[in-house]
Amino acid sequence: MKAFFAGIRRWLTKPRPLRIQLAVITSVTVLVGLLSILLLNSRFSYTLYENRQKRLLADSGREIAALTATNEEQPAEKLNAIESKSNVEIEIYNANGVLIYDTMVNRFAAEWLDSSNTEGFRSLLGKSRRVTVKAIAQDKYGVFEIQRDLSRDMEYLTYTTRLEDGGAVRVSSLLDFINNTANATTRQVSLIAGATFLLIIVALYLFMRRFTDPIREMNRVTRDMANMDFSQKCTAKANNELSELSENINTLSASLDRTLRDLKEKNERLEADIEHERQLENMRKAFVSNASHELKTPIAIIHGYAEGLKLGVSHNASSNSEYCDVIMEETRKMNQLVNSMLELSKYEAGAYRLEQQAFDLREFVTESIGSYEILAQENGVRLSAEIPPQLTAYGDPEKLATVLHNFVSNALSHAEGEKRVEITAEEKENRYRVTVFNTGQPIAQEELPNIWQSFYRADKAHSRAQGRYGLGLSISKAILDLHKAPYGVENRDNGVAFYFEIEKAPETNE
Repeated sequence: MKAFFAGIRRWLTKPRPLRIQLAVITSVTVLVGLLSILLLNSRFSYTLYENRQKRLLADSGREIAALTATNEEQPAEKLNAIESKSNVEIEIYNANGVLIYDTMVNRFAAEWLDSSNTEGFRSLLGKSRRVTVKAIAQDKYGVFEIQRDLSRDMEYLTYTTRLEDGGAVRVSSLLDFINNTANATTRQVSLIAGATFLLIIVALYLFMRRFTDPIREMNRVTRDMANMDFSQKCTAKANNELSELSENINTLSASLDRTLRDLKEKNERLEADIEHERQLENMRKAFVSNASHELKTPIAIIHGYAEGLKLGVSHNASSNSEYCDVIMEETRKMNQLVNSMLELSKYEAGAYRLEQQAFDLREFVTESIGSYEILAQENGVRLSAEIPPQLTAYGDPEKLATVLHNFVSNALSHAEGEKRVEITAEEKENRYRVTVFNTGQPIAQEELPNIWQSFYRADKAHSRAQGRYGLGLSISKAILDLHKAPYGVENRDNGVAFYFEIEKAPETNE
């Protein structure tokens, strides 16, 4: 048995489906229980029936003793009733040990108490043909024995009790009857056990299927959850803990899905913030480097010309005046560069507050580009503005004028070919889009994202001698960011167009 359970234990340690494990465990448990019942039945059924027959024999013997003591009439009928009821054989002896009643003869002498007739009964009935094999038990009324009938070669379980007149009553039951009853009971129990086992197996299969199908489904759903797939849901509808577990898994799946989505969004935002900080750090380093580079040249020029004046390199008044003019021009450029850098830093730091108001867009554009007409004529550029009347915009006109100045100045310096610079405005829902277009070469596609950076110049041919340091578009970007206004640049077939959008005035929106 120990080896059997060890084998079962080894088999269960291997990976098996839960349905098979439960079926095997339950089947083995039921089988062991049924085998135990069969073993106990085969082992103790004979003893059980023997004890039952002993009680039956003892009760019958006492009943017969009581019957003979009362001297009732027609005792033979009552003895026959006892024999039929208990399926026993009865022998009655008188005080002299003579057999006066035997179930086999089925006779009874009414005068058996009269000792004068003893000899007649002896000749009629004869003596008992049984011999005692062994005595097996006794109580206070009689003794239990195993006896053999020599004439029929049968063994009996007998109970012998004494009568009040000194006679005796022996009640017998065939041992074969006890054995046959015990064997029949064992066979009956075996058949019932086998049928019960088959019924249990069928019921177990149906139950296991109903029980394990939801668990298998939960296993599949949780496996998908482990693979970050939260689209699958449990559908167990049993009104028990499995249904609650199914609902809890669905709730957990939805919660994990939301949490992971939130984490993913936050992670993306964090990565974007880190990337933005990295870009800002790179821009800061580039800004410092570019600023240092832009200041280095005028400082070196000023230092050289000032040193020349100090050493008296030239004693000519006109040469000295030319030296001073160069120093003053470089100082002016330095001052312009420093002011631009300070202005940009204030915009980016949010130090400026917008003074927003409604203004006429056509008048705003006309006034802003008026100072560029002479410069356009000198460069041979045709400058034009086509702004529809009665367009009321809303913003800070002073700051937006800086943006328009930078766009127009940039367009005039890059106009080529037909040399046209055109300023237009169009209505777009709740905004106006102002576009500054110039004919000329397009901007390289890879340089478009960089033109808004500080000190970045896409056209390296335009040197610092023209007073262009690459800060104009950066300042324009900072101003438009304060306005939360869309802006951008796009290449066209014959040129480049910069644009920005201005909100419509509130009354115009209404």
